[in-house]
Amino acid sequence: MSQTTEFEKLIVLLEKANTLLSEFSGGYSGEFMSAEEFHEGLTTAIDKLKEGNFESLLDIVIWFLPTSCWDDFIGKHDTEFLADQIYPLADSLKKKLNK
Repeated sequence: MSQTTEFEKLIVLLEKANTLLSEFSGGYSGEFMSAEEFHEGLTTAIDKLKEGNFESLLDIVIWFLPTSCWDDFIGKHDTEFLADQIYPLADSLKKKLNK
């Protein structure tokens, strides 16, 4: 899979995740005091990626790790298993860009 294809797929998945996340409120996860705050952070990270700023990939990798922010706020509501798709794509892309 080429980087462009991985990148495009990642953006689509992140946008789905962001839409789902926008439906939640409250909660707490180490880095974020609420689902709304996490939503803001994810929106900013997606916007940066779309602009070609790949520094936010590290945040995305961390946020979508098993038992991390995504699971804390969404967890059992992730019926499409978005985190299971986002994490490996983001991690793979991050590794390729760091070579």
